[in-house]
Amino acid sequence: MKKLGALVLLLLVFASCGAAEIAQATETATTTATAIETTSTTTETTTTAMTTTTATTTATITTTSTATTAKPPDNAGSAYAWDYPGIAPAVAAVPKDPYLIYVSRDYALPANYSPSLRVCVEDYPEKIQMEATAAKQYKAMYDAAKAAGAELIPYSGYRSVERQKGNFDRLIQTNVNRGHSYAQAVNLAAQVILPPGCSEHSAGLAMDITRPGYWDTRVDFETTKEFTWLVAHAHEYGFILRYPKDKFVLTQITYEPWHWRYVGVGPATEMKKSGQCLEEYLGVG
Repeated sequence: MKKLGALVLLLLVFASCGAAEIAQATETATTTATAIETTSTTTETTTTAMTTTTATTTATITTTSTATTAKPPDNAGSAYAWDYPGIAPAVAAVPKDPYLIYVSRDYALPANYSPSLRVCVEDYPEKIQMEATAAKQYKAMYDAAKAAGAELIPYSGYRSVERQKGNFDRLIQTNVNRGHSYAQAVNLAAQVILPPGCSEHSAGLAMDITRPGYWDTRVDFETTKEFTWLVAHAHEYGFILRYPKDKFVLTQITYEPWHWRYVGVGPATEMKKSGQCLEEYLGVG
């Protein structure tokens, strides 16, 4: 009995320490979810091979994990590289028009997917990158908006798969700390942050946009002149509002007025005219 009591005491001490360390990452559910999705200071734990040319960088994504969140159950038989209950995406096909690649919680990027990267706007110290063509179009959109009195600050663009995994795991742990089961925590997290390999940021085709005075992404971005300008003109540069307010059933992602996806001018213009989201346009979901 003495040995059993000592073992129980040790387990309680271990659990207490873990909770104290994890608690440092939480504030409020909304703030945490948003900040985790867009933070530019997350430490990456993979090796990302970067070859720099004049204005273009080629990134090779690798996926070596050092996550410290609670161990999820195995998804036996899944081809997906990580074990999350309820998350077992198929590999996304790269279409003839690569800017229409579809990734979501149900479709992950191919393991060898490697976008060529370019800084979008040199004026900011963070040097946020996107896929090269998307970055060029973002700069043209940025210049046009600025001429009209709206400053489209590039907040979070390309994000490595491993960095995405870190963001996703932290939000899962936040949800667990709030009393959800692990499976519930994963499902809730996936409505805010897509699992590793499933994010448009890792494809280099998404940009989270803010404005002067906004130091993170916020739903009230929809009340700004920058958002109004984007709604009216983003399609002219090939960008769409990726997760509209009224399309959650299709996108499975909560409304994000800051998240804009590059698809090309033609498709973006067609979606603008039809009012379709990407799932409707591609006939998926």
